[in-house]
Amino acid sequence: MSADSPHEGSLGIFVVPPATDDPGRTYDDVLRAIRTAEELGFSTAWLSEAHFSPHIGLPAALSLLAAASQHTDRIRLGTAVLPLAFDHPYRVAETASLVNTLTGDRLELGVGKGNPFGFSTSAYTAFGLDEGDRDTLFARALDALRLGLDGTVPAGAEDVSLYPPAQGLPRRLWQATGAHRTAAAAGASGDGLLLYRTSPEGVAGDVQSLLIDSYLGSFDRSAAEPRVGISRGVLPAASREAALAVAEEDLRRREHATLPGQRTFATVEEYLVDSDIAFGTAEDIIETLSRDRAFVRSTDYLFSLPYAPVGTPEYHAGLRVVADEVFPGLAGRVAPVGGSRLAGIA
Repeated sequence: MSADSPHEGSLGIFVVPPATDDPGRTYDDVLRAIRTAEELGFSTAWLSEAHFSPHIGLPAALSLLAAASQHTDRIRLGTAVLPLAFDHPYRVAETASLVNTLTGDRLELGVGKGNPFGFSTSAYTAFGLDEGDRDTLFARALDALRLGLDGTVPAGAEDVSLYPPAQGLPRRLWQATGAHRTAAAAGASGDGLLLYRTSPEGVAGDVQSLLIDSYLGSFDRSAAEPRVGISRGVLPAASREAALAVAEEDLRRREHATLPGQRTFATVEEYLVDSDIAFGTAEDIIETLSRDRAFVRSTDYLFSLPYAPVGTPEYHAGLRVVADEVFPGLAGRVAPVGGSRLAGIA
């Protein structure tokens, strides 16, 4: 599928590089995972970005995607997402256009406000910004980013040109949000909508299906087709019991339950369900995702493997399960907003 082709049930990998004691090795592992995803037929690879985070170890997703561009030929490369408030939007436009050129016009540019609920507070403070202004900062930066990607920006008495040209990148903007107003604005602009892996407001599928309604309610289909990218975590295993054992050991080792805003849980299964992680055999995962009201309406599927460290054999085996069993098994069980079936497997 070329970068400018319609999005028809696009299979994606979503990688959140962890903060580790050996970042060079971690980044090598991420690049190898992206190469493996391309070999397995994934259409997109998305990287998370965060600043001053003890959990996420990637402050410059575009830089790592520039490296990935030199190790891949077909897979589209995306940011999920760039928090726009923390850099000058014209610089973001320049850098994104450069990376897009390196990829051969296959960059997907996901932007947002930074993770809420305390995850981005340190970054806002470090950059001298008021997190209470996140909506205004994002809207202003997004307008300037569009101006830059269109090719010219004002510079006193004259306009200056963006170099290198953005090519098809302006048509591949995505807005990540959990707010209805932003979802509606994304639809009105013809941008894609990116939805996070879980929601603190309830069952992610139910909460995010309403966001899709807001997005579609303002979308002008005369200019483009809607694009909804949804992130979901999966824990493939030989059985549900085996998956629960993996999660229990991971919780004991990394203490996920201590993350900001998270409550305690009576059982590991309750934790996984509350975290919107589909687990068990491929069929178990397919059944869970088929009941997800937002997932079945999306066009682009960003799968993460939060219980298999990037670079491990378990991670690569999980990618193969998603590509060879889960994704084909979803054919006919979803109805993307663009009206198409899952590409290549229906």
